Amino acid sequence: MERQKKTKGIVIRRFNLNEADQIITVISEDEGKVSVMAKGSRRLKSRFCGRLEPFYHVNLNYFQGRDLGHLNEVEILEVYTPLESDLKSKSILFFMAEITAKLVADGQECNEVYQLLTECMSEFEESHSEIILHAYMVKLLTLLGFMAPWDSCSRSNEKLNLLEPLFLSAQDASVVRSGYNEPADVRLTPSVIKWINYMQKEGLSNLKRVTPSIGEKAEVYHVMQSVFGNILNYPFKSAAFLHAVSR
Repeated sequence: MERQKKTKGIVIRRFNLNEADQIITVISEDEGKVSVMAKGSRRLKSRFCGRLEPFYHVNLNYFQGRDLGHLNEVEILEVYTPLESDLKSKSILFFMAEITAKLVADGQECNEVYQLLTECMSEFEESHSEIILHAYMVKLLTLLGFMAPWDSCSRSNEKLNLLEPLFLSAQDASVVRSGYNEPADVRLTPSVIKWINYMQKEGLSNLKRVTPSIGEKAEVYHVMQSVFGNILNYPFKSAAFLHAVSR
């Protein structure tokens, strides 16, 4: 039996189903990750046409079926899209959407993810796009339980001493002291540990005031690649392109 539902959320994915229809995926405020069928949305005269673009913040009115929702009404609340000429920012936004779609399960409660994504979209600007990307990756992994806090050793629960060897545990994306690490675990520098720990704790407005070095940004990105690779076991479609435009 179908149930009528209303929610608001951010569009993170569109899938063309045939010549006229689309399946839209939204990270919503109170219904988790929602996928709905938008019948006829690809037709120029459709009431949905132009209202379901990626990164649009929308109100949705839909009927929830057994497996898939069916969109009834949509209202645009805000548009989060960079200029067409800003290729780097567009690539970063699509990468953020892709990792969100992969890590958040269908129907999973994700109000904190919705709040995080909304904040990142509101704070997004070209001059700080890489910092927002790194912060989003770190905060998303932490919120969903894939990454432990980086202020203590996850095995001994002791506060980290940055003067001793510390490693990234591939098992749970945490920091471990020497003796608790596996042979394949990557050694971390003090700067990347401090920066990732800071991103876990601080809001975006504070993070945008900090200017990490090129080396620190590169190290964070490589750490995140390793973490996502261990979780999902395959590369993201947008990762190679993002790397190309970020150099």
